[in-house]
Amino acid sequence: MKASFLIVFVMLSGLPVKGQIVFSSFQEVLSYADKHNISIRISEAQQEINLIREKQSKSFLYPSVNASAGFNDNITLQPTLVPAKLFNPMAPEGSFEELTFGKTYLYTTSLQAQWNIIDFQKIFAIKTSKFQSEAGKLNTEVNRFNTYNQLASVYYSIVQTQQSLEIDEKNASVTKTMLDNASKKYQKGIISESDLNRVSIQHLQNEKKIKSTKSSLDQLYRQLQSILDLREEIQISDLGTDEDRIIDFDFHAVHPEILFQEKQIDISNSLVKQSEAMRYPTLGFVYQYNYNWATDRLADFSNANNLPQQFFGVKINLPVFNGFSVNQKIKESKTDLKIQQMQLENTKIAKDKEDEILKIQYDESIEDLEKSTAILQLQERNDIHTQNKYDSGIISLDERLDRYSDLLSAQYEYLRSLSDLSLAKYKMYLRTLDFHKP
Repeated sequence: MKASFLIVFVMLSGLPVKGQIVFSSFQEVLSYADKHNISIRISEAQQEINLIREKQSKSFLYPSVNASAGFNDNITLQPTLVPAKLFNPMAPEGSFEELTFGKTYLYTTSLQAQWNIIDFQKIFAIKTSKFQSEAGKLNTEVNRFNTYNQLASVYYSIVQTQQSLEIDEKNASVTKTMLDNASKKYQKGIISESDLNRVSIQHLQNEKKIKSTKSSLDQLYRQLQSILDLREEIQISDLGTDEDRIIDFDFHAVHPEILFQEKQIDISNSLVKQSEAMRYPTLGFVYQYNYNWATDRLADFSNANNLPQQFFGVKINLPVFNGFSVNQKIKESKTDLKIQQMQLENTKIAKDKEDEILKIQYDESIEDLEKSTAILQLQERNDIHTQNKYDSGIISLDERLDRYSDLLSAQYEYLRSLSDLSLAKYKMYLRTLDFHKP
């Protein structure tokens, strides 16, 4: 019974803690960010607004149809002076009679249709709206690219810090053994108090390093939680098995910020044409049908007069003079286009140089890691020899600690080089992604 309980306990202890999210690779983090990062989600929501605006701009080309109905109660019908000769030829010249025309109650219905079949401003406004919608999609990819880079920095800092913590704990175990041995030798009078104190200091420094590393790790995990927009605890169990798969880097993919800026050029060009279209004429058709009922009794249509009316019209509007406001609007649009073109050129240069710097950093980090690995291996072998010499009494404790400090420096230099290479690899990998999604 006890054996069964022990087996169940061991199995449960290997499961993730409830409310904890475990990531085993950087790719899993990116997939999670695509669905949960607030910056990406807001950009995707903005795309929906841009699509609505695009459809709204297209609807302006459709004909408009309006229906209306009304009721008037003519409480006092205004009298009108009519020449008396209209009704009595014998009436004296210049005489008038006061007559009242119309009926008290008037019911009205109306149907009006209008269609501007030629309106260049609206045509170019549709193109502008289409470009703005496409720019919104590219802006989402820019946010995604920036978020990925931010995640890469934090993620690989966590991986490096976890590896550093393992080494810190191992080093603390080594210095604990060294301190126990030194204490025994001090009690026997073999070593001095200063030697014992130096071992104690080194052990305290290792314990302090463990605490500092754990604090850094906690902070990094919280940064990752913030970027991924989650409250659950996170655990990174990356063993680095996916590192070697990324070996061929080709920067044929255009940087998303360049794609976004190119779309801004399209928008500015369209706005220039839209401004110039303010000089062009517009042509439209108008049709209206009215039907009126006039009666002397409220809601009584038995003796009502029916008064229908309809007309069809063609309307052309040709701008002649508008106080030079259109000219100023065109100049403003063209100036904005020049600014966008300069920004595009600057963005291309900046991103090209960033790619060149990234390649330099990547090549340097490979060479740096190779040398750091070789140095660490040599220091580990030296430390074994040093420990053997110390155990044999050939060297002093003071010299043993000096050589041990060299090993610590080599360990942390190796971790730094490994972290730099991992981060450079994934920054280059992100640059190979094609963010141009038509």
